[in-house]
Amino acid sequence: MTQTKTWTQADMEKRLVRYADLKGLRNAFIDARTPGSDRKENFTIIGPGVSENKAQVVHIPEAHGFNFGAARQPFGCTNSQHSHLTAETFLVHTGKWRFVFGADKDEGYLDVEPGDVATVPTHMFRGFEKRDEGTGFLAVVLGHDDPGKVVWAPSVFKMAEDFGLKLLKGGKLVDTTLGETVPEGAELEAAAER
Repeated sequence: MTQTKTWTQADMEKRLVRYADLKGLRNAFIDARTPGSDRKENFTIIGPGVSENKAQVVHIPEAHGFNFGAARQPFGCTNSQHSHLTAETFLVHTGKWRFVFGADKDEGYLDVEPGDVATVPTHMFRGFEKRDEGTGFLAVVLGHDDPGKVVWAPSVFKMAEDFGLKLLKGGKLVDTTLGETVPEGAELEAAAER
């Protein structure tokens, strides 16, 4: 016989994240300052997610077997080409978006709008852009309790370095504009390894 937990009202309220209470981060990833990507806001809602910045707020850290996050972006804002070690599924809440595939954005695209669901396989480079006026919100599910890290297309590393951002192996972001330095002996992620 399976034992069940008695859930109190207080327990359940800890499992609720209201949209108005979301705490996003504008510099969660190495592409945070590159033109076009510099206005996006990323959210880690359930699970550790894949943020490269230790300042990212994790709203519900409890393991669920998946990770749930989101992106909020204004018109024209992009999320640079990247891939994941697990499948990524998108649910469009608001706005019209275009998903573009391939490290060089040359493997096709999908246009999506509110209510649409799109899933992208593992190890496939993708990026996305908010295509209509106003700010849009895109919910994202990544598989597994540990979704691994983001794998960036080679072009992203050079752009990021031009704006003071470097990425250590293992996925930790270093912001040289804040006086952060690469720790002695640490290795950088490098486009040549892609």
